[in-house]
Parts: sequence; C-alpha cells; structure tokens
Amino acid sequence: MASGPPRILITGGGGQIGIELAQQFDEANTWALGRSALDVTSGAAMDRALAEIKPTVVIHAAAMTDPEACERDRGAAQRVNVVGAWNVARAVARAGAEMVYLSTSYVFAGDKLGPYREYDEPDPINAYGVSKLGGERAARQALDRLYVVRSGWVYSRWNRGFVARLLGAVDDARELRYVGDQVANPTFAGDLAAAILRLIDTQAYGVHHLVNEGASSWYGWATAVLRAAGREDVTVEEISAEDFPREARLPANSELANEMARAVGITLRPWHDALEEFVRRWVADRG
Repeated sequence: MASGPPRILITGGGGQIGIELAQQFDEANTWALGRSALDVTSGAAMDRALAEIKPTVVIHAAAMTDPEACERDRGAAQRVNVVGAWNVARAVARAGAEMVYLSTSYVFAGDKLGPYREYDEPDPINAYGVSKLGGERAARQALDRLYVVRSGWVYSRWNRGFVARLLGAVDDARELRYVGDQVANPTFAGDLAAAILRLIDTQAYGVHHLVNEGASSWYGWATAVLRAAGREDVTVEEISAEDFPREARLPANSELANEMARAVGITLRPWHDALEEFVRRWVADRG
C-alpha cells in the first residue's frame, strides 16, 4: 500500500457495520456512502466514485442481508450481492486499490461438527448464502488484492437487530421463545470493524473468519442478553427450529473459527465479554 494513512471508501455506509467502520478510521480519509449515494449495482457509478475519491482501500459492506427477503426475491439478491460485488471489484482493480468483501457464515451448510474454518468447502442452503458466496467468487475473479471477511450474527447499536429487538421487547413480555438448535458466533460490530482495520494493515489477502470467540444458540444468546441486563425475571423457553418456521432455511451450525486471522496476530474477545459490555452501555445510555 501507499505510504501515509489509507484512503477508505465504505459501501453500505449507512448499515450497522458501515457505521462502525467509519468510526474506526480517520474521518478526514474516510468516505462512508449509503445506498442513496452509491448504487453498487451500477458499474458506472462505482467507477465515478473511485475516480472522485481515489481510495486505497474499498470496504464493500453494501448487501442485501435479510435471509427472508433474499428467499422471496432471489433475483434482487443476485443483483445486489453478486453483480454488486463484481462491479465493486472491477472498479477497485482498475483503480489499483485493495478491497475488503464482507461475507457471511451462511455460505456453509451447517452440518459440520465443530467450527468451520476458512478452507472448509462452502455449500449454502439458502438464497442469501448462495448470493454471498457468488459475491465472493465474483470478487476473486476480478481482483487479487482482496480480503474476504466472513462473519455472522452481527449486532450493534445502529439497527433493530437481535439484541436491540430483545432489549426493546422485555418491557412488554414476560415469556419469550428462542431456538436452541441453531448455533453461531454472536459478534459485536465494533469488534468486527476494529479487526478489519487491523487486517488491512497485514496485507494478508485471502479468506478470513472474523467473529467473537465462542458460539451460542439463539436461546443461549437471548438468555445472556437478559442476564447482562439484569432481567432474569423474564422467562425464556427453548424451542427447536421446527417450532419456528421461516421462509429461509438456516444452517444448524454456523460457528466459525478465526484460524487465518489468528495466524497474522488478529483475535477477537469472547462473545459473552463483548455482549456484557454492550448491554451495560445500552442500559446506561437509556437510564
């Protein structure tokens, strides 16, 4: 990379990871563009953005991330997640820059015992995973200086994701139901963003799994959130995935191991440590 601080362009700058990423970098050298400012499905728009900003690194966080929405409209998922990644990677290659492509643990089938490693064979079972794996492959075809970062079950203060929804629901309910036979790594978006920043400095191109250490089910995650919030009075019932039908089939096991990142000195703290700190701050901010 060129000397001096990197010039960072973040696609999907209005999403939870995009916002956290923007806060990790030098404001003077960072451009976080949301969907209204940058349409990644347009190759011409990407070329114009890179010509104007002249980034040294593009972090591609823009995506269609709702598995249910992807299942309902597979064409849209392909346009945003595959064609979008292709457009970004081609523009980055022409500009001589580097790219970080944010992918997902849902590229795996979920039938493995133990965590998935970077070299395990992907085999997605839903439209979202298929489209994100397609985006990985499209980006690799266009670009050599590429980091593929897989994560999963990401939460932050910036959206109405799992943790935020649960904390908002406890005042209106005393009994909640969560699936206990699907597991993954609950990952705080701030920790993920910090790890990406460190990864860019390594120039260790390739596939990396970046998640908070350890895995949990939805049920275990919900129980940990309530415990950290001091709401043990709320009852949580453990159910099976069969009791909670969805349009998108989710893998039973989406746990990832951070093997490649660890080899270059990048680790993330245990998921329950990150969650407890997040919930304490959430509760404190809301009085």
